[in-house]
Amino acid sequence: MLSTLRIRQIGVIDDALLEFGPGFTALTGETGAGKTMIVTGLSMLLGERLDRGRTRGSSTVDGTLSLTGHDELAAALDELGAEEEDGEVLVVRRVTRDGRSRAQIGGVPVPIGTLARLVGTAVTVHGQSDQQRLRDPDAQREALDRFAAAEIGPLLERHRALWRERSALAARHAELETLLAERDRRGTVLREALERLEQVDPQPGEDRALRQEIDRLGSAEELRGAASQAALALVGDDDGPSAGPLLDIAGEALGRAARTDATLAPLVERMEAARLELSDLAGELSRYAEDIDASPGRVDEANERLHELTLLVRDLGGLLPGPEGPAEDITTLLENSRAAAVDLDRFDGAEQEREVAATRLAALGAELDEAAEALTAARTAAARELSEAVQEELRHLEMPDAALRVDVTEHGPRSHGRDAVAILLAPHPGAEHLPVARAASGGELSRVMLALEVALSSSRSDRSAAPVFVFDEIDAGIGGRAALAVGQRLARLARHAQVIVVTHLPQVAAHASTHLQIVKSSSEGATRSTVETLERTGRIEELARMLAGDAASDRALAHAEELLDEARDAPGGGER
Repeated sequence: MLSTLRIRQIGVIDDALLEFGPGFTALTGETGAGKTMIVTGLSMLLGERLDRGRTRGSSTVDGTLSLTGHDELAAALDELGAEEEDGEVLVVRRVTRDGRSRAQIGGVPVPIGTLARLVGTAVTVHGQSDQQRLRDPDAQREALDRFAAAEIGPLLERHRALWRERSALAARHAELETLLAERDRRGTVLREALERLEQVDPQPGEDRALRQEIDRLGSAEELRGAASQAALALVGDDDGPSAGPLLDIAGEALGRAARTDATLAPLVERMEAARLELSDLAGELSRYAEDIDASPGRVDEANERLHELTLLVRDLGGLLPGPEGPAEDITTLLENSRAAAVDLDRFDGAEQEREVAATRLAALGAELDEAAEALTAARTAAARELSEAVQEELRHLEMPDAALRVDVTEHGPRSHGRDAVAILLAPHPGAEHLPVARAASGGELSRVMLALEVALSSSRSDRSAAPVFVFDEIDAGIGGRAALAVGQRLARLARHAQVIVVTHLPQVAAHASTHLQIVKSSSEGATRSTVETLERTGRIEELARMLAGDAASDRALAHAEELLDEARDAPGGGER
């Protein structure tokens, strides 16, 4: 429910705080006091635009919305990261005179469309937009589905689940068709390429290693000579000087000195290590010189293998492309070939999967037909019940001669079935049934909307997530017994929902459990308004003003008190 509403700088309202009760709240006040500004503020929380003429500097509306029972709304706000306190969330809308608009939910800035979508799940404003809502076939179908949610809900969910499955499967079937067409085009080429790759059996990096080997073999004599010369310089022979014998001499001299001075012992160890490292290095150089193969046969063999690999990259690089294009070496070609092998596996399984998908699609078509027929039957039965329920409400609302009918007709298949729903009204005997938005006058339209909401709310089984209904001009064009009837039906609706009504009729206001008065005052040529919560005495005076235009008239006060007491004792109650 809506706990509080604060409006600042909108029209004649400087700063007003409204505290709503859980049932039926009536908003009254003199003409020009700013009742319309209250509805304007509520509408702003639903994303509506603010007329620039009503904007004063920066116009702001804050609303505190209880999340109790609104699980989907609470989950959406949690995903946004919105803050809540004691199960309530603060909704803020600010509009500047230059037309800039900002919105926040729970401290999180949101687009106006998101504000409208989220708050709109909990609050409905009835007023000038009613005709558009009643022209929307989807809104009328959804209303019928809500009315018989227990019967229609499971059938609707099954149909939607089947629809989602068929849509996903149809998309997958189309993918498989494309894949099989690609198989016919590329499958043979890929297999031949992979078979050739398997025959050549290249290894990762093999072409690079071969180029390095060929370069080494081309300089074999030079490399052998350099290695041999280096080995001789290290260990030498009897014909020339070398580092090895000199290290031996140095080691022996240092060893003799160490026997006299023990501090030289670590240097002796390092000298010995250097001598051994020199010997090992000379041995490795000698072996390198002996192992170099300078035979023409090995050079030819390496060149031939490199040529084979080069042709493989050239021929298959374009057939087995990777994310970055054709391969330019063996390593990349092998990586691309693995992706091609995966494609072939997909090709091989695609035909069988397509057959399975086609079989399931045919079965889904039959299941959807069955689910749609069950939905149509349930909606047709519910349409009769809703017609009777709204018809009964219209009788209570002083429209006994009006005949309302809910028609269910065939429509093209959609996720919610094959039904189109239309609410039709014949306002008097002999009149043709026409769409209610066309057939009803302004006052009748308001009462039809009220009758529909009462019927829908009375059918709700979940009382925890009671919606919030705001009615503006619900009593337009009516009075007398019709006004009393509207007040009684609003009180009945308030059993299952929070109802906020802007009214100028005392017969309606008397049925409210919370009465807010918009009070205007004039100062220095400017009119400003505030909001007061009325207790019993204040309510009687306000009802007297609404009845006779004079809150001090004894006769009007007596009539007002009588009206308030009768409303309290009526079914549904009024003042508590």
